[in-house]
Amino acid sequence: MTFNLSLNLLLLPLALVCGCGSDSGRADLRQGMAALRQKDYSAAIAGLTRAARRISDSADLYYHLGSAHLAKGEMEPAETAFYAALELKPGYGEALAGLGQIAYYQKEIPKAKNLFEQALAATLSSDEAAACALNGLALSEAELHNNDMARLHLLRAQRACRKYAPTFYNLASLYRDAYNLREEALDNFELYRHLADKNNRYHEKAENNIKRLRLNIERTQAEKLDSMRRDPSAAARLLHTGINAQSSRQYARAAKAYSDALTADPLAFNAAWGLATVRNLQGQREEALESYKRAADINPGHHESHRQAAALAIQLNRYEEAEKVLDRMIARSPFTPFSAEMMARIRHAQSRLPEARAYGEFYLSLLPPDDESRPAYEQWVKSLPQQ
Repeated sequence: MTFNLSLNLLLLPLALVCGCGSDSGRADLRQGMAALRQKDYSAAIAGLTRAARRISDSADLYYHLGSAHLAKGEMEPAETAFYAALELKPGYGEALAGLGQIAYYQKEIPKAKNLFEQALAATLSSDEAAACALNGLALSEAELHNNDMARLHLLRAQRACRKYAPTFYNLASLYRDAYNLREEALDNFELYRHLADKNNRYHEKAENNIKRLRLNIERTQAEKLDSMRRDPSAAARLLHTGINAQSSRQYARAAKAYSDALTADPLAFNAAWGLATVRNLQGQREEALESYKRAADINPGHHESHRQAAALAIQLNRYEEAEKVLDRMIARSPFTPFSAEMMARIRHAQSRLPEARAYGEFYLSLLPPDDESRPAYEQWVKSLPQQ
């Protein structure tokens, strides 16, 4: 799977500690920073390099010099500058993230992953900086085919800074390429387009992706409708019969009416939901699972259909089916606790314990602090390995 690296450079309004230096050094620093804000990277490098000759104790100066070199694709001087920043300020989170970006560009993915993890464990200056480092960690995991981890890091980035546009671009790419969720990918590309600077080089790519996805989705939907025979009036009458039979606990008769309603109109959501409910009441779990999945497919926004389908699939040890249901649920409602909790159960059952722990930690982050189940669940999560 190929990702477009959509990491924003951390050109953040850090407090520049100038230390000792001449007035000309401070003037060069101001000129370099002004050029950096204008994205005139050559002028920024010239000004900041001159300033560095006179101001030797400012970690922020070297960080911004490294950022300017990185923006121009000059990896070696960028790396030198970031390491200089770290010598002056050990644990400098933004400089560690800058080194992570360099390692990622140079295809040293395990090294990039380690550097982004160090950045997140260090002190970062803002929510945007945390979101950027989380995006870097997510893309590193995606390159290593750890899609669970990539998704969770991007969701954490979304929570850290909801206006950090690259998160949505990278989520869209992940949903399209790893999960084959075209509608959800489209939603995230559109969110990226809304948030991103139009001059950003990924803005045009997002526009093209939106056009392609929209055409593809519309064509698929049109073909599906063309091949479908619908009689909504007949379905409504049969649905009414099914509801009455269900109310009278005549479950076999209700199931027949709901099934006939779906035959009359394959898009009758209430018939699919009713059929799933009565089959579940009859103890027909496999048949109920198929009906819940059908209801979720008709109405992807209906959370309870997804929840019931995933729960039944887990009970039946059909973990891949449960996972597929939850993938869509997470893409549409990423901060719904039950989705993370169910994914933790699935990964634990599959003996994928680091992923189980990651989903468990995400679930805990969504729970209220005073939730009664938290202490026991937290203890279980901590018992799982991280790697």
